[in-house]
Amino acid sequence: MQLPDHGLDPSAIRGSWSAATRDDVDWRGGRGWSLVYDSPDWHQQLVDEASALFAHENALSASAFPSVQQFESETIAMVASVIAPESEAFGVFTSGGTESIMVALKGYRDLPGNETRRRLVMPVTAHPGFWKAADYLGFTVELVPVGPDGLPAPADVLAAVDDRTAAVCLSAPCFPFGVVDPIAEIAGHLAGTGVGVHVDAAMGGLFLPFLDAAGVEPPQFGLDVPGVISVSVDMHKYGYGMKGASVLLFANPELRHASYYVSTGWPGGAYAASGVIGTRPVGPAAAAWTALSALGRSGYRELVAQVMTTARTLQAGLAANGLEVIGTPPMGVFAATSAGPSIPAIAGALGERGWWIDTQEDPPSLHVVTFPRHGEVAEQFLGDVAWAVGKASADDAPHSAGASYGVMVRGGSIDDQVLREHLDERFTVPD
Repeated sequence: MQLPDHGLDPSAIRGSWSAATRDDVDWRGGRGWSLVYDSPDWHQQLVDEASALFAHENALSASAFPSVQQFESETIAMVASVIAPESEAFGVFTSGGTESIMVALKGYRDLPGNETRRRLVMPVTAHPGFWKAADYLGFTVELVPVGPDGLPAPADVLAAVDDRTAAVCLSAPCFPFGVVDPIAEIAGHLAGTGVGVHVDAAMGGLFLPFLDAAGVEPPQFGLDVPGVISVSVDMHKYGYGMKGASVLLFANPELRHASYYVSTGWPGGAYAASGVIGTRPVGPAAAAWTALSALGRSGYRELVAQVMTTARTLQAGLAANGLEVIGTPPMGVFAATSAGPSIPAIAGALGERGWWIDTQEDPPSLHVVTFPRHGEVAEQFLGDVAWAVGKASADDAPHSAGASYGVMVRGGSIDDQVLREHLDERFTVPD
């Protein structure tokens, strides 16, 4: 592949776009069960419009583009009004859940008095973004096992905490099983000890507070919970904004200040950054603001009720086909195991019918993230599940698969080198 000598015709460019997406999952048709969180068409079009309109403005400088201050500050305030209605919140806007985790942990690391605190304690179900941030920032990680219900025992988490612990990292919910860690119990014991509790509510931050619309008591996980001093919420998940947007809330300004990077003495002038990324578009912030403003509380409640109706249909249908949901997930994110045919065989058969569904290894399970669009295809999907279970039961051929988050590496075991080679492939021009 070479840079062309002359620019291609716009029609050829558009044709290449179509060709590039030929093998992409048909998420618009409801065929995907992860990665894309879709809202109603009218809402999605409005969010897309906001993102495109502010695609070229540079969020690096709120002086040049005051629009970024409006969109980010008002988005932060709206999110805080949902998950920290009774507490002060000091927020920053980041490019996604991993950056929010990175920035939060920098705050814990650099908070005055935390110089000797370089340990993080978390359930094994905590997002790999925590492990990644720890690797970047010089923390060690103490992982706590979870039970068959996907939850850690609070006593085990607390027993792992010592005077070198900077933070305990919990999830609302954890991605693998969709269950909410026992946040209030753990955080309550740690309040006032100098050990912070960060809650990763990337997935549940704008879903869990509205569960009463589906007849479920919303769990408490935000800054209103004693001992919780930071929370992150992704805007592209059940906030239905564009990818590249997340809100990180701190309980006090000192922790937010510790999360900043500031520098003087550069010949180009003073530099101050609230996140890892420098230049970035204003579009994701404009889209997040638009997503929240266009739906409002009533819109989010309506979507939560819709998703939960579909999720219950899916869970009942999977159970009727011999699959069992792990734990008691309160929202439309869950995993299901099989006591019969293997999970890789079932997933492979579903792939033959055009469904993209993630698999997990411990325990072997299908991973389901329910979106509003799935209400239209739930019965078709369950019919294909019945077919896939039957096909997997009748197929005597061995099945092997490596399950990994966000990618499918099938046909063998996974180790570090396999994953590095998979990343290499991503940057290799296809034949």
